[in-house]
Amino acid sequence: MAISRWDPFRELAELQEEIDRVLGSTFPRRGKETGTGSWLPPVDVKEEEDEFVLFIDLPGVDEKEVEITVVGDQLTIKGERKAPQEGERFLRQERVFGPFSRSFLLRVPVEVDKVAATYKNGVLEVHLPKSAAAKPRKVNIQVE
Repeated sequence: MAISRWDPFRELAELQEEIDRVLGSTFPRRGKETGTGSWLPPVDVKEEEDEFVLFIDLPGVDEKEVEITVVGDQLTIKGERKAPQEGERFLRQERVFGPFSRSFLLRVPVEVDKVAATYKNGVLEVHLPKSAAAKPRKVNIQVE
């Protein structure tokens, strides 16, 4: 069992990110009538025995515009959805363009060198293998 130091600001940061995600989808932050501004893509996080897997919805985002970093116990995914060409006129524009950034604090150490990502049909899938120290192991009981 790994012992980690409690950081009250970590919980506040996670709460702020969740509030931003919920309110951002209800009241998107936009620039002047262009649909530009920061936005938060929705993310599903799944924990398996050997790894964490994240699914990030990034429709319309070029994979070259996405950056994934793992520093210490924090995973950050950031990038940008480019706005349409200047001068295009829309009758209605609901999609938000501009930069995004999502950070996740990892509860257990991961094998940074083995982190892998794939991008298909607008969904980024990130695999974070748990380090051997974080994996559960069975302890044999010896009888004397």
